[in-house]
Amino acid sequence: MQRKPTSNTRGPNADEKRFMAYTKECDCIACGNPGPSIVHHAEGATFKHNKVLVGHWFVLPLCQACDDVITQGSRKAFREKFGPQSELWIKYIRGADCSTKILPPFHIYEAIGDWGK
Repeated sequence: MQRKPTSNTRGPNADEKRFMAYTKECDCIACGNPGPSIVHHAEGATFKHNKVLVGHWFVLPLCQACDDVITQGSRKAFREKFGPQSELWIKYIRGADCSTKILPPFHIYEAIGDWGK
């Protein structure tokens, strides 16, 4: 389900939509269960770090069980079980098949890597 843009947010652009569509087909980055996966916005669609909007790029492919840990449990419980979401995101991007999807721009890597949670 995709959220509608509001006056305070914007919807994903075409590259972000393609990136999220690819993410949905990947295996769970936390436990390795085969896809399709849930596209989890790590810090929400409107998340910014260092004035860079990274929300629609900072997504993780999670299975239902791993998604439940964070949505019905807490971010702390997820971090204790699987590690920081930024490290999972970097692991996901490094293991991605670059020939079949859009990669995030470099300033997105910098912002998420700098954030470190």
